[in-house]
Formats: sequence, structure tokens, C-alpha cells
Amino acid sequence: MIELGKEKRQIIRHMCSEADSVLPRGAAEGRMGRVWVPESGNPSFCLIQLGNFAYLFGICPKGEPSMELKEQLLLQFSHGFITPSDVRWAQWVEETFAGQFRIVSRYAMRKDRNHFSETALKEYTKISSPGLRIEKMDKELYQLAFQEEWSRDFCSNFDSAEDFLKNGLGFAVLDGDSLVSGCTACGISEGMIFVKVATRKEYRRRGLALACSASLILSCLEQGINPGWDADNIPSASLAEKLGYIFEKEYQVYEL
Repeated sequence: MIELGKEKRQIIRHMCSEADSVLPRGAAEGRMGRVWVPESGNPSFCLIQLGNFAYLFGICPKGEPSMELKEQLLLQFSHGFITPSDVRWAQWVEETFAGQFRIVSRYAMRKDRNHFSETALKEYTKISSPGLRIEKMDKELYQLAFQEEWSRDFCSNFDSAEDFLKNGLGFAVLDGDSLVSGCTACGISEGMIFVKVATRKEYRRRGLALACSASLILSCLEQGINPGWDADNIPSASLAEKLGYIFEKEYQVYEL
């Protein structure tokens, strides 16, 4: 498998043109992530990595290319999630990794500006817990996010703090100097972001994720950015619906 640099990814854009997720679109645009292909000329398929997520596009391989792809997935995603782009790729994953995977549900949420209430979102940004405050992500908070496992994915798909500040967006809740909750753009593509929200365990159920998320959405609405939300559990889907998203579908990914 050959890894493509960001400046060479135009050769896979046709394969990813129908992708409905921000992450693979952003990778194909050369904005972030890593991409592998079987050959550099006219590849028949590609593997995209962003954090713990892998995406498969193109024509399912057979023979030696199939074995090389399997080895690459085992090397890069031994604890990651594989998202097939269609039923043929789903079948390939199940046949190739028989007995080595489990199926995990995710929940796609649809954004409709008419369902967002700016009045409600502004109300959600208020935090009732004394001593806590919301701040926009800056270089210091970018670096702070990497210090703990729960917050690392806020910014891990960006090359640097400068890259995040130029192309990303995020809001965090602080308790003193400690980062305790946040909502950021963990992925970007043209005119779109992929929302990541998380809260430190001992600070949950205080409305902090709601406050951060509302702040991010309001900022996106002001800038004409589409904030894509894809939930990994029911509570996250419920939070999205409270903010104004519409449940679209449940779908499955494969965890190796």
C-alpha cells in the first residue's frame, strides 16, 4: 500500500465524491488524515484514516491487494472502527475479518437550519455551576486537550495548533485551569465540520456538553458553516436532538 501526501489526493476525490461524512471528504481534499492506495497511477480503491476511524472507498480488492489492505488495517486499526462505503465493502470486511470484529451502531444526525432556535441555543450556553466558564479554544487549550485521553480527539486530526486555529473551531468549559468539557471541529471539509463533544467523567450531567455544543453551533451559524453531528451512542443522539438536529438513521461500523 502506498501512502498519499496531502498534495496528491486529487486521484481519489472521485471515489469519495458521494461521501456524506465530513471526515473522508476532508481527507480527500488534502485537509487532514492519512490516505493509502494500492498504486499511485489510477487506484481502484483507497483507505482513509482519521483518528480511530477508517473509511473504505472504491472497488473491493481481491487476491494480493486484498491481503495487503487487510494487513494495513490490522496494523493501523487494531482498536479502530471501519466504516464501509457500501454493502460490498461491508461484505468484504465480514469475509476478510471473520471472527475478528464486532458490529457497533452509530447514529447519523441531520442538520436543518430551520430546526435550530438561536434563542434556545443562547440559553443553553449558560452554565449554572459556579466557578465554571466557557472559552473559545486557543493555542493553550489546544495543547491542554492532549494531556488527557478523554479530550485528545478534540484536536488530534490537526497537524498543529496553528492548523487548528486557522481551520478548526471549538469551545471548552474550564474549572480554574482544568479543561473539563468541550465541543470542537475534529474534522473539516469545504464549508463543513465534524463535531466532537466530550466531558470529563466527574463533570457529566451538569449541562456542560450542551453549553459547549450550543456555543459551537451558534458560531457555525454566524459563519455559514455546516456542523455535522454523528453520534456514537444514544445520549449523544439525544443531545443532538435537543440542540435542533434531526435523527436520520442508525448504521453499523466494524470494530476490530
